Amino acid sequence: MSAIRTLIIDDDVAVAGIHHGFLLARGGFDVVAMAHTGQQGIDLAAELGPELVLLDIHLPDMSGLDVLQRLRARRRPVDVLVITASRELDTVRGAMAGGVLHYLVKPFSSQALNERLDEYVMLRDHLASGASGPLDQASIDRLVAPSRRSGAAETPAGQAAQPDQAAVRLPKGLSRPTLDAVIEALKASPEDVSAAGLALQLGLSRVSARRYLEYLVVHGHARLTPRYGAAGRPENRYLWRR
Repeated sequence: MSAIRTLIIDDDVAVAGIHHGFLLARGGFDVVAMAHTGQQGIDLAAELGPELVLLDIHLPDMSGLDVLQRLRARRRPVDVLVITASRELDTVRGAMAGGVLHYLVKPFSSQALNERLDEYVMLRDHLASGASGPLDQASIDRLVAPSRRSGAAETPAGQAAQPDQAAVRLPKGLSRPTLDAVIEALKASPEDVSAAGLALQLGLSRVSARRYLEYLVVHGHARLTPRYGAAGRPENRYLWRR
């Protein structure tokens, strides 16, 4: 299947960038735009026709629930995954009543987001399978509330799973030898590193180094920590999970 066209709506430019990097490293998603106000998100949704929206609730000009209502009023359907710090019961109820796929509360682990995206991809695959005729109860349950993938080994809290290099299929544009070099460099570093620093060390472009680092973050092997400098703009730093 083609990459899922995704729109990110979040007032925090740095957070939106992290979501973008996450989806880029994960593969299978194409971020068509990032919006930082509710109205900008509504306009971009109308213009670009995304299939999925990652939506924050706290926006400078309107509530994310208002954006959700406007998106639902459009003739062309769009799926919405809420990613927010808002924990109010009325807000959660409003989002669920608006038909969001998931409501993910910040801060969350990369594994939590990855699981929600896995469920969404499986749901889309099921809908695109071409099944026709009446559905049985089991099929309806899978569509209404997709279950977690079975058979996945759980990792103790605070401990990252070690990468099974043979079993993991890399996204397009990533190579196994380069990934191994990035992993070894992270393991050997006693402190967190930047994408620019790693790129210089390994002879990669900064964009390429960031893709490999974000891939490791997505799969729980590295930890991302924004570090704020004097100008207030964060620099993403990466540390191997030991």
